[in-house]
Amino acid sequence: MFPRINLKFLTLTALLANSVVADKAKIYRNCLKPGQFVLTFDDGPNPETTPIALDVLKKYNIKGTFFINAHNWSDLENDPSAVETVKKTYAAGHDIGSHTYNHKDLFEAIEEGSMKENVDDMTDKIEEIIGVKPAYFRPPCGNGAYVERDPHKKEMSEMIQEYLGERGYNIIMWGTDTMDWQYKEDVDNVIATLNEQLANPNVSPKTHSFITLMHDVYPSTVNIVLPTVIEYVQSLGYNFVPLSECIGVSPYQSTSNDEGNQNNLNNGEINNNSNENNKNNSTIISNNANNNSSTISINKEAENTSNAITLHSSIILSIAIAILSLLF
Repeated sequence: MFPRINLKFLTLTALLANSVVADKAKIYRNCLKPGQFVLTFDDGPNPETTPIALDVLKKYNIKGTFFINAHNWSDLENDPSAVETVKKTYAAGHDIGSHTYNHKDLFEAIEEGSMKENVDDMTDKIEEIIGVKPAYFRPPCGNGAYVERDPHKKEMSEMIQEYLGERGYNIIMWGTDTMDWQYKEDVDNVIATLNEQLANPNVSPKTHSFITLMHDVYPSTVNIVLPTVIEYVQSLGYNFVPLSECIGVSPYQSTSNDEGNQNNLNNGEINNNSNENNKNNSTIISNNANNNSSTISINKEAENTSNAITLHSSIILSIAIAILSLLF
């Protein structure tokens, strides 16, 4: 009476149903309040250079965010010094985010089927090391978070944002770049690159905020570029803040009941009552800017309820589409 069930079709409809109810990851490029400036670092840990960056940040009393890989400049699976570097970074009150397992462009990860390894396995690795699950994600090369015109790239970006959103991630991009990986010791060119945004006559700490991009894996960055950038940005009148204060979002998805871990949740609560509009927030930024007085602590019961509703909705949609496929 009914046609034979097409398993491939049912699988695709199930994935489609799941994507219908999935919340896409929010994308942040700058802060909620003007005058704030955030330092973020990619590609570590590097046991030789990351500790130097930590010393510089301590000297200037700044908290940064470190987006790390398992396999890149070090090997978190086999190098105890790399693991210890991550623990030291976290213990110093800095945020730890994911930059994929293998520093993999997520467009390539989709094509080769390695999203689980590069996203989920890295999440597990970070949680294994510091005891909490990260909520910040920076895609290598930024792919997956740009506004794409190419239809195929646009489709993949949608998939990436849904995939990360389902896993509790927020995507952290940047509003200004140091290009430290290219210029190395040439700090004049680093400052010139920053000034493409910062020196704009329409830009000032009264109206703008920035998340910047650096790499803690280069000796030139941690020894020369980092202190130079800090002092230059301060001279312009910006205040360095943790990323969690900048965007009003917790760095971690869950907390341990352990007192030690609680002390390491860099900002136990974030009170951000400002309703000011940041004029440079024309880029993608969303997290209810006018309602940021909520605390960082996560209500697990509400989270579980939400997850259950999403799961049930996904199942119901999958079943409905499957039935329709049998009938038609």
